[in-house]
Amino acid sequence: MLMAGLWLGGSLHSFSQYVPTHISNEGIYLFLDELATGKIIDLHSLVKPYSRQMISEKLGQADTSRSELTSRQQAELDFYMKDYGKEVAGPYPLSAATSWLWQKNHGNKRFDVFHYKDSLFQITVNPILGSDVWVNSNGSFYHWWNGVEAWSYAGRFGFWASLRDNHESVELTARDFQNQRTGGANIKQMSNGNRDYEEFRGGITYSWNWGHVGLIMDQFSWGENNAGSNILSGRTPSFPRLELSMEPAGWFSFTYVHGILVSEVVDSSQSFFINPFGEREYRAVYFNKYMAANMFTFVPLKGLQLSVGNSVIYDFRLPYAGFLIPVAFYKAIDHSANAGINNMNSQLFFSVSSRNLRNFHFYGTVFIDELAAGRIFNKEEFNFISYKAGVATTLLPDTRFVAEYTWTNTLTFMHYVPTTTFESNRYNLGHYLEDNAKDFQLAIEYRPLRTLNIKSYYNHSVKGPDHTELGTDRVGIVPFDPIVWKSVRFGLLATYQIASDLYVRLGYEWRDVTGEQEYLDWWTPEVYHGETGSWRFGLNFGF
Repeated sequence: MLMAGLWLGGSLHSFSQYVPTHISNEGIYLFLDELATGKIIDLHSLVKPYSRQMISEKLGQADTSRSELTSRQQAELDFYMKDYGKEVAGPYPLSAATSWLWQKNHGNKRFDVFHYKDSLFQITVNPILGSDVWVNSNGSFYHWWNGVEAWSYAGRFGFWASLRDNHESVELTARDFQNQRTGGANIKQMSNGNRDYEEFRGGITYSWNWGHVGLIMDQFSWGENNAGSNILSGRTPSFPRLELSMEPAGWFSFTYVHGILVSEVVDSSQSFFINPFGEREYRAVYFNKYMAANMFTFVPLKGLQLSVGNSVIYDFRLPYAGFLIPVAFYKAIDHSANAGINNMNSQLFFSVSSRNLRNFHFYGTVFIDELAAGRIFNKEEFNFISYKAGVATTLLPDTRFVAEYTWTNTLTFMHYVPTTTFESNRYNLGHYLEDNAKDFQLAIEYRPLRTLNIKSYYNHSVKGPDHTELGTDRVGIVPFDPIVWKSVRFGLLATYQIASDLYVRLGYEWRDVTGEQEYLDWWTPEVYHGETGSWRFGLNFGF
């Protein structure tokens, strides 16, 4: 308790900084969600990633309620404090008393290849190395990655960067595959059949006590979910964005982003020919493409969060000043900027999250791509909307149960103008199953030991035809008629975090993926066609 008081008290007098913990680091995200569902901490989980500073403060908050935690939760709290304790008192070195208590109560700092901290500056550098191997009746295949990452604070500034190379033995990552793998841009097919691609993540931010602003190139997710968000999924390759985030009061928070997307649509008026080696070569230039989006979250009651936001995808030559206004309703601006011509592609979304009942988290999100009042009560016409509803409960000690359902009507997330699609690098920004899809997931997670998560899950997904590709008339399309793709999965996956950022995985998944051959080839890796049973082995340090 005294340690937590020093922790929280020290943070009040320190600089605020923003460096994110990547959304793929599931261990800490699941732990914070568990603490919030148990009403140990307050948590705004709609917008991810969380900053290291915010995670540090939440762990400190949990430490003040240590007596309410199970022995496993206490061990997990101590485990994560070894990492996020580096945020205690910001960049300042710990006092002698605080250092002594830190050593006594929480052990030494986590292992880092390089870590330095003084009164102004702090930096951490670590390697990235990981591999997943699968074996099923179609053979064995793998994905491995390697790289380096670093993050740093200097006063109110936060910096981070990571570079990783990815290597696949078969095609597992593709724009149209209906899975939740993070996308890869410019994937190269090697002569030995392997596929390689690289990715950079990083950013620079300036923070104050109730917010931050920054230039960021990293994945992010908007939307309450446990099985894939249907607002912004975070699945696309990283793209640069200007981000503004504020929480000026306990009952209100706000996030705005303006992103520079990659259209991969060639602009012939800007493209040209060159002769670098005596042979004429076409220098292709893509059309510019941007996204502006905001999210307002209100807390009318402790534990209840109501959110509303909107976004627009546009293809002006340069960023448009109206879409740089963080608090704007972008569809109205679009109607003014494009009066009398085709508009840009705008969206509206809503979310509700309730942790008012101890050990229960109820949530739901709505993504509106196009809404016409006349279609609401017309049984023969449909609006372009995606719905998600779910519940997660930790009613049993060290056990979590999740049920989640997603329904997405035809043409939601789709657009007929290739430069204003809801995509970057042609990866959909929204739900991983895209439009004309239903998804249901049940999961039970058991955590008998510190950072050991044994998850059993069942997933059932179906999709109707891709009417954007078919060029079908936009009005009157009946969703899921016919069903052309179906996936049923049942699996068991054990994940154990041996040390900070060092994960080991072992699992088995049975799946049956069927449908029309055209869509089966388009939406599913060949190694998962039909009925398969796959063993999975994985190990990684860093993300």
